[in-house]
Amino acid sequence: MTTARGLRPRGFTLIELLVVIAIVALLISVLLPAIAQARKSGRLTICTSNLHQFTVSTASYAADYKDRLWTFSWQGGQPLPSQYPDLQGPVGTDLEAATCQAIDILRRRADREDMEFIENWIPQILYNHIVLQDYLAQRMPEPMVCCPEDRLRRAWQQDPLGFDALQITPLAPDQGDSRGKRWPYSSSYECIPAAFTPDRGDPPYSSVTQAGLHRYYQFTNNTAMSGRFNRRLITDVQFASQKVHLYETFTRHFGRFNLFYAFPEARAPLAFFDASVRVKRTQDAGRGFNPAIPRNPFPTSFRFIPGLWEEPVPGRGYYPPAEVNLLGYYRWTRGGLKGSDFGGELNTANW
Repeated sequence: MTTARGLRPRGFTLIELLVVIAIVALLISVLLPAIAQARKSGRLTICTSNLHQFTVSTASYAADYKDRLWTFSWQGGQPLPSQYPDLQGPVGTDLEAATCQAIDILRRRADREDMEFIENWIPQILYNHIVLQDYLAQRMPEPMVCCPEDRLRRAWQQDPLGFDALQITPLAPDQGDSRGKRWPYSSSYECIPAAFTPDRGDPPYSSVTQAGLHRYYQFTNNTAMSGRFNRRLITDVQFASQKVHLYETFTRHFGRFNLFYAFPEARAPLAFFDASVRVKRTQDAGRGFNPAIPRNPFPTSFRFIPGLWEEPVPGRGYYPPAEVNLLGYYRWTRGGLKGSDFGGELNTANW
């Protein structure tokens, strides 16, 4: 084919083609980070929305249950309202009753009839939310309880039976045995202990406190035998706009590294008791206290030694040698529900 002048049309030279390719590559290099940042911002929005759903449900639950904060409500020493004979009790303690209630919910809402009673388990830690899911009649696992950046837990959620069969790694504690079946139904968001246990644990009171390692807890004054769980009211909160209710165990939305919440430089969305969700830096919060010795001016401190299923220490990896000492901050607010995390700490010297 020729043009009107009888000449053949001119094609691209090699240099022109290379210039076009270079321009396209430059545009891609400029646009890809912006797209990645937009996607990351979108995941932060989803995470914030998840926490907001918790806050809205908190108010609804309290309205329906005489101002009670959501947590396991079955009590020791009483017949338990389970449809499963092995969970009907009565059992001796509130902790055992809470375990029965947790297994009951998982059997019904997650279709896990294979779940068995777990000895020496504090289901309020990482699983307190399943009471709210039961109240909302949600099927489990439910994406709402999982941060979209928590990729390992999302993989657990998508294939709980594969998790049980050790097909998802790195392995979590007890993965592959009866106790480990609970992990795909855990949450990225932790509920503060004061929402289900007393503000103070010194005699004659009893409470839950931090053990030496970041993911372990213990009882004061034999709470496991005599303590009272599930008696906290939303009206017990004194500074609702300054008191954290839920937080991400590991902050995943800002900076190069995913951080355990108690690193001072960690920054994460937090759900407050006034139903707001705000991004805050840990270092801007009060340092907290130790409920076992509430008059003591020093905060709770503990060792952070990440497991392979957790986020590593930046630049140091996993244990060994990644052991660091951290403070409790809003996990252990000074004064519990009576205290404030942002805007000044309560004085408990005269408690």
